[in-house]
Amino acid sequence: MPSATMIGSYLCAYVLLVGFFVIERFVRRGEGTKDMGRTHFDQGSTTVISIVMGVAFVIVPLVPLWNWLAIGPVLGGWACVVGVVAGVVGLIIRYVAFSTLGRFFTRTLREQEDHQLVTTGIYQYVRHPGYLSDLLIFAGASLAMRNLTVFIVVIVLFIPAYLYRIRVEEKMLIEVFGPAYTAYQKTSHRLIPGLW
Repeated sequence: MPSATMIGSYLCAYVLLVGFFVIERFVRRGEGTKDMGRTHFDQGSTTVISIVMGVAFVIVPLVPLWNWLAIGPVLGGWACVVGVVAGVVGLIIRYVAFSTLGRFFTRTLREQEDHQLVTTGIYQYVRHPGYLSDLLIFAGASLAMRNLTVFIVVIVLFIPAYLYRIRVEEKMLIEVFGPAYTAYQKTSHRLIPGLW
């Protein structure tokens, strides 16, 4: 039987995952934002992200079973605190990114009618805050579950997938917006302000 502290950790992680779905459901605006149809810009990146998220949505909620079966080292309570903080920051960033980008925040890479380059708000500092939010939410939820193996699996899956997605998306945005986007790249960071 897991301790009350461990059950609390599990509940915190589940709340982070539910928060992701709530934002997806209620903050995305417009039909185009929910369309999963791929264009030539996508280059399989949506499929890669979908697979990675699907794996995370299976393994993270199953961590109580992993811990019960003693699969992977169980981390201390600090992991839950750090994970929850990271996940909540991720949820806030996701909400702000959705709100700022509005109908241009799509699930697949596509040029939309009257497509505009948004460089204000959070986009003034980070070009891909939605991806940053995904990394923080899922890494945070897996860390809050306090299983080191699952946390490492999530990191190993998410980082290469999002590096590929960012490369493909930046290529598309240069094609769509030309010099305006290359100028924007010089004044902002891809994912981590001040670093990259």
